Amino acid sequence: MQRFTRLVLALTCAITPFVYGQQAAPPMAPPAAAPAQQNPPMPGMAAEPATPPAPASNVPMSDPVITLKGACDTKAGGTPASGCVSVLTREQFEKLTNALQSNDKPVPPEVRRRFATQYARLLVLADAARGLGLEKSAKVQEIFSFAMNQILAQTLDQHYMEEYEHPTDQQIQDNYNQNIKKYTEVTLQRIIIPINQGNNDKPKLTEAEQKAYAAKIHDRWVAGEDPVKLEKEVYESAGMASSSPDVNMGARRPGSLPESHEVVFEMKASEVSQPFNDQAAYYIYKVVSVRQVPLSEVKATISQMLQRQMYQDKIQQITNAVTPVLNDAYFGPEPPAQQPMPGMHPGMPGMPPIRPGAGGPPPPAGGPPPAAAQPAPNSGPSSK
Repeated sequence: MQRFTRLVLALTCAITPFVYGQQAAPPMAPPAAAPAQQNPPMPGMAAEPATPPAPASNVPMSDPVITLKGACDTKAGGTPASGCVSVLTREQFEKLTNALQSNDKPVPPEVRRRFATQYARLLVLADAARGLGLEKSAKVQEIFSFAMNQILAQTLDQHYMEEYEHPTDQQIQDNYNQNIKKYTEVTLQRIIIPINQGNNDKPKLTEAEQKAYAAKIHDRWVAGEDPVKLEKEVYESAGMASSSPDVNMGARRPGSLPESHEVVFEMKASEVSQPFNDQAAYYIYKVVSVRQVPLSEVKATISQMLQRQMYQDKIQQITNAVTPVLNDAYFGPEPPAQQPMPGMHPGMPGMPPIRPGAGGPPPPAGGPPPAAAQPAPNSGPSSK
């Protein structure tokens, strides 16, 4: 007889314990988002190759792909008929695997086989539970209800991720025009002047003396002195044992410097900034050149940013429409920071959800990233 799939609990939650039992794997963390060209792994499965092989298309859709010998539907407490066999056809199996994936790319044979083995074991154990009538218990019914709500929430999440996946060219152009200053790229040089803490040979400078020294270096740079020689001089003057850092910072975009230094991006080519300072050092910048980054270079970045932002705005709109109020007399006051509670499992409230075929919501939206291959901005004296 034909066996139709009965997926009582979300397979992503139900199949995981069997993976743990067979492989002694550690608790599963939320899967990372798969690159666009790859097929996200099914729950409990290893990641597949970048270019998976085609499915076994020579097997007819009506042919069995999983056969359970000695298994058939029985009433609670009944005895299976002798020689009973249940089967799952290719069509039924692929409907299940397609539902658990976020795209329709074929599943690699090794992943497909491991999943089929685990799913067959799940069906056998689930049928044994039905034979005892366990699916009718109040506890299981509560889990059914929770699992359904979780699946619906995850499906809504995936729905809006897909809906906003491809911003229009006009949306991208409008965002570029509205944030034109963010796409200004400047090539910078920087002199770092360590604050002299004093030693046996050189007494510690007062704050006024240190400020005056930084201003003097600034004026010498404006007058045309070599910044490399000036950097070496200030490090030696401060008694620094390390070699002086490279003054060339390369191309930078807004958002790549400390916030108080961001005014550098409003300077013109050849201008030297006034000294900035913190507890460790003074910093002086020179703008070597200024370039307006064309839309063609940042189109992909803007598209990704808009995708994240539209998705987050929609989810926030939905969640902000309802205000949950907890009874403090029952739950107690809200703790300073939420911590995972003992006995909680992935997918339960307060724990990272397990998303079928998805890597979870996109990361928080932000401004355009710094130009590629840029070193992190120094917040204090450093050596190259």
